[in-house]
Amino acid sequence: MSLPARSPYIRVLPRPHTLDIILKNTHFPDGLLSETNQIQCHVEWTHGIPVLVFQFKSAVHDFGEPLVPAELRNSEQGWLDQQPIQVRLLLADNVITDQVTERTFLLAKNESNEIRKALELSKAKTMPSGM
Repeated sequence: MSLPARSPYIRVLPRPHTLDIILKNTHFPDGLLSETNQIQCHVEWTHGIPVLVFQFKSAVHDFGEPLVPAELRNSEQGWLDQQPIQVRLLLADNVITDQVTERTFLLAKNESNEIRKALELSKAKTMPSGM
């Protein structure tokens, strides 16, 4: 499996306690994250890079978001300290109502540990010697 391309409709925002994934409402429909919709989240690995895979009731909205270490290296790292890692999907619903819908996913302990290890290993490889 090749690494999925970054979607222009998704933004990854590392936060102190969660990894937020913001879905643009111009591409994703209102109500997609409602409690009645079944959404699955799991981690797959491609060439040593963790990919968060989200599967919806309607497969047309499924996506994989790679957590590329080089892209996350200089961002907020607090989300990695959480046990387990928490991932929040966020969708701004209809602009008129000015509401944001969110769904939180807790990754399995082993998935959290493997992601931490992969991102820390990458950070260690890029540290200048003597640090």
